[in-house]
Amino acid sequence: MKTRKKRQRQSSRRDREGKRDRLSELPDCVLIHMMEFMDTKHAVQTCVLSKRWKDLWKQLSTLAFNTFFFNNVVNFSKFVSHVLAKRDDSISLLNLEFTRRGYAQPYLLNRLMKYASRHNVQQLTIFINLNNKPSFDFRPHIFYSETLTFLKLSVSTYDPSMIVLPEYLYMPAIRTMQLESVTFNAYGIEYAEPFCYCPVLNTLILEGCSLHSNLNFLRISNSSLSNLTLDGSFEAGYFQIDLCTPNLTSLTLSGHTDHPLIASPDLSSVEELTIESRGNTCYHKTELLIISWLQWIRNIKLMTVSLSALDIILQDLSKPLSAGLPPPRFPQMKAVMVKKLPYEELSEDRLKRSLKYLLQNAPMSRIEFDYEE
Repeated sequence: MKTRKKRQRQSSRRDREGKRDRLSELPDCVLIHMMEFMDTKHAVQTCVLSKRWKDLWKQLSTLAFNTFFFNNVVNFSKFVSHVLAKRDDSISLLNLEFTRRGYAQPYLLNRLMKYASRHNVQQLTIFINLNNKPSFDFRPHIFYSETLTFLKLSVSTYDPSMIVLPEYLYMPAIRTMQLESVTFNAYGIEYAEPFCYCPVLNTLILEGCSLHSNLNFLRISNSSLSNLTLDGSFEAGYFQIDLCTPNLTSLTLSGHTDHPLIASPDLSSVEELTIESRGNTCYHKTELLIISWLQWIRNIKLMTVSLSALDIILQDLSKPLSAGLPPPRFPQMKAVMVKKLPYEELSEDRLKRSLKYLLQNAPMSRIEFDYEE
C-alpha cells in the first residue's frame, strides 16, 4: 500500500515537472539573447506566449527585418514602423539588418539610418530598392556615426545620383564599408576624397558607385586600408581613380567599367590581386583597362584572373597606348589562378597569348585552373 502511494507521488511529481515551462524560467538576458538569433518578426511574435514574454522583444539590441517573411510590402512597412516606435529607446542598437524586396519609398531609408545613428548602432546592413524620385532629399545621418564599425549599404536604383554622400565621411570606428549605387560629391575641387576621415577603415568595397558630374576623379586616401574592391557598372559611368593607400595588401577589380589609375600610386604593398573585369566597350575605347594597373603592382604573390579579364588584356595590347609600356614584372608571384566564371569563353590561342604576356617576367609562378560549371 505504501509502495503504491510512493509510486503515485513520484509519478505526479514527474508529471508536474514535465509540464513546467523551463524556457520561461530562464533569466531575461538569456531569453533576449536567444531571440536575437531570430528574424525580428518571429521575435516579436513571442509576446503572445505569456505576460512574461509580452515586452521582452522591446529590449532587443539586434533587429533583422526581411520582406521574405511577409505577404506584402505594405504589411512589412507597417511592422517596421511599429517596432521602431515601440522598442525600448534606452537600449543601444548593436546590429540592424534590413532587406526589402520590391520598391520602397525613399523616406524609409532616411528613417532607418536616422534611427540607427541615434541608437549607437555598431553594425548596419541595408538592401533596398528605391523608386526614382528626383525630389528625394537623402539624409546621410549614418555617415557621421561615432559607433558604427560595419556598414553595408546596397541600393538598387537606375539612378545612382539619388543617394549622394557627404563630401567627407566622419566615421572614427568604421572598419568595414560596402557601398553600392551611391554617388560621391565634393565642393570647390575637381575630385572626391570621402574616406580620409575613417582612421581605422580596413576593408572597402565599392560597387556601381559614381561621381557627381562636376568631378574628374575619385581619390581613395586612407593609410589603414588593407582590402579594396572596385566593382564598376554601366550606370556608374567612367571616371579615374587616384589611390593613396600605402598599406593596401589585397586588391580586386571587377565589373563592367575598369577605372584607370592616375598619377603614380604606391601599390608595392599589394600581395593578392584579383581581376574579374568584364570591360565596357561604351567608354574610352582607347583607354588601357587592365595593363596600366599592372605597371604599379609588382610585389604580388597570388593573382586570380578571369577569362574575360585575360581577353581584355589582349585588347589592351592592341591599343596604341600600350606600345610605351614595358611588360609587367612579378618576381615574387607564386601562382596565377585562372577562373572561368559563368558564361565566359576564351579560345585556347587567346588564353595562351594572354598568360604568356602576364608571366614573361614571373619566373617562380605556376598556373592553376578553377573552371566553374
